[in-house]
This record gives sequence, structure tokens and C-alpha cells, in this order.
Amino acid sequence: MRYKWHKSCLLALLFTFTVNAESITEQQYSVIKKMGDLNGIALNCRYLNETQRMKKALVAALPKIRQFGEAFDTETNTAFLKFIEQKSSCPAEDRLSIDVDQAIIALDRAFKYQQK
Repeated sequence: MRYKWHKSCLLALLFTFTVNAESITEQQYSVIKKMGDLNGIALNCRYLNETQRMKKALVAALPKIRQFGEAFDTETNTAFLKFIEQKSSCPAEDRLSIDVDQAIIALDRAFKYQQK
């Protein structure tokens, strides 16, 4: 129980630091979070083509700022562990692929005007 509380505080601080330090909007952070969530599922299910697509999209869309990559990694790790803890089952790969397509479109929109 204590671990989850500390983890929640750490994620909140990471989000606050990222928003303040790099002026990322909540919409942008939520898109990065969604990508991390999907990546955690894809890694658990061994849908490696999907993880590669997401990483390529992130590299292409995000400004080259370390905090963005760290936020993605943190969200990926959280989703990966949550998937295991909840004993979730893998979605069909084509269903996950559709979700990844939508997340990539949202990523491109959210970071459309950011300098790279």
C-alpha cells in the first residue's frame, strides 16, 4: 500500500516537473501517457512491431527533450507492471494496432507546433 502511495506521488511530481520545466501541456502529457500505456501492453504481449512503430512516431514528433522520453519510459513501466499485476489478457494485435494508430495521430496533433 505504501509503495502505491509513493509511486503516485512520484508520478505527480514527475508530471509537475515536466510541465513546469519544459512547458508541456496536459494534453501533450496525456498523449505521451497513452503511448506509454499502449507500449506497456505491446511489450507484455510481444507485439514488437507496435513498440517499434510507437518509438519511431515519438522520435519523429517529440522535441528532443529528455523529460519527454523519461515520461514515456515511466508510463511504459507503470503500464507493464499493471498488466502483470492485474493478470490482464492480451488484446488482438490488430485491435492494439488500431489503438496505436489513433495514439500516433493524437501525438502528431498534440506536438504539431512544437519546435524540434
